[in-house]
Amino acid sequence: MAKPGPARWVLQDPRWVQALFNTTELAWVWLIARVYVGWNWADAGWHKLQDDRWMAGGAALQGFWERAVAAPPGGRPVISYDWYRTFLSFMLEHGQYAWFAKLVAVGEFLVGLALLLGIFVGIAALMGAFMNWNFMLAGSASTNPVMGLLGLGVLVAWKTAGWWGLDRFVLANFGTPWQPGRLFGRGPVVPPSLGWKARQHPAEQWVRLLLGVGLALYALAALQGWLQVLLLLLAALWVAISGLGLAPLLPLRPQAPGPSKTSS
Repeated sequence: MAKPGPARWVLQDPRWVQALFNTTELAWVWLIARVYVGWNWADAGWHKLQDDRWMAGGAALQGFWERAVAAPPGGRPVISYDWYRTFLSFMLEHGQYAWFAKLVAVGEFLVGLALLLGIFVGIAALMGAFMNWNFMLAGSASTNPVMGLLGLGVLVAWKTAGWWGLDRFVLANFGTPWQPGRLFGRGPVVPPSLGWKARQHPAEQWVRLLLGVGLALYALAALQGWLQVLLLLLAALWVAISGLGLAPLLPLRPQAPGPSKTSS
């Protein structure tokens, strides 16, 4: 008689975890995070692409690495891990900053562009978080802790983070290596709704969300200080209302005529 195997348990996620990471009802949450992180990466990369210190010789990256590996006498070095200091020292000694600076500039811009467009969101978020990790290892805090945390959130939510973007169509048609899409004979698996029902026409919802994104991008590009924060909060509120399907301007669908009453 065979002995029974060890007990196996399936631990169910709470309702709010399913809503955030496995369904599309709250995909607008990740749209807000995605646009903020994407703009910061794209903006940083674009400025580097226009800078000869990054694109012609890599002097900017060389200076950053030199400051990072320097060990002040009697002081605490910028880099806490010897193995990472050794790695950067090797790159400096062999002049690898000349091509690596171009890679950083192009990589930052492409990561930002992919996040803004919502395409290959999981890969873009992973690459962005990896760059944040490297900057922090080199002793640069700046915005990297916040950007890295938001990027990790988008990475974990990769299945739905691009729903309001091009991944909505890419994943449905191409799928993933473990779940082919429509072009390969299978459609996406539609999970049951968790109770949220949009009360907007899909086209109206797209327009509303794009307006909110445009407002946020304008605030990030053209404003500063409290006015920028205020406009970003208003844009986030607008996206939340639109994502939840509230305050529709158009009917969700035309009402079907009811059965006519006949007198007996």
